[in-house]
Amino acid sequence: MSLQAILDAIRASGEAQIREMEARADLKVKEILANADVEARKAREEAFAKASAPAGAERARILHQAHLEGLHILGSAREETVRATLDQIRGRLAVTRTASSYPVVLRTLAEETLAEFDDSAAIGGQIELQADPRDQALLSRILSDLGLTLPVRYVLNCWGGLTARSEDGQIHVINTLEARLERATPNLRRFLAAEYEDENFQEESNLDAGEERLIV
Repeated sequence: MSLQAILDAIRASGEAQIREMEARADLKVKEILANADVEARKAREEAFAKASAPAGAERARILHQAHLEGLHILGSAREETVRATLDQIRGRLAVTRTASSYPVVLRTLAEETLAEFDDSAAIGGQIELQADPRDQALLSRILSDLGLTLPVRYVLNCWGGLTARSEDGQIHVINTLEARLERATPNLRRFLAAEYEDENFQEESNLDAGEERLIV
């Protein structure tokens, strides 16, 4: 089950706590973007004003410096936006267990985990599971529905999910929500950064056009 599918299941549950957290995070992201845009625009406007008197190479130098300052401001805002969005995702995953969709999420994670072991490893209960004590009743039902009797140690403290290890220790699967997010974070960062770039492309083009008019 992909991270996006898990997030979609959480969102579909309609939990009030998740909606409230998402609204706060969205507001924070909008504030970050608004402040960054204002700072970038201010830096460029100040440079434009300074460039009105000098001519030639000096004017170009001032405008180029303003461009670099604007890129730095927007780059910092982009990183802050990505961080805030990842914090939002962490917050939503942290309360997954309280969502009505969690039984489906845990069952899917359990099936994916067990699929990593071949049939021979399952013979004689040679797979040991580890899970959070809060999932004991639910995981017991899931294993019963799957027709499996496996030893489970309830020693984890996690947002959700489970781990599994073969008896010989050669296969170890970590399929907790924290681990899924950690593995997905690099791709998420690239995706979010690209989304931010798209949102600011048109404004950046307009600012560059303003600089060109001043240079000529």
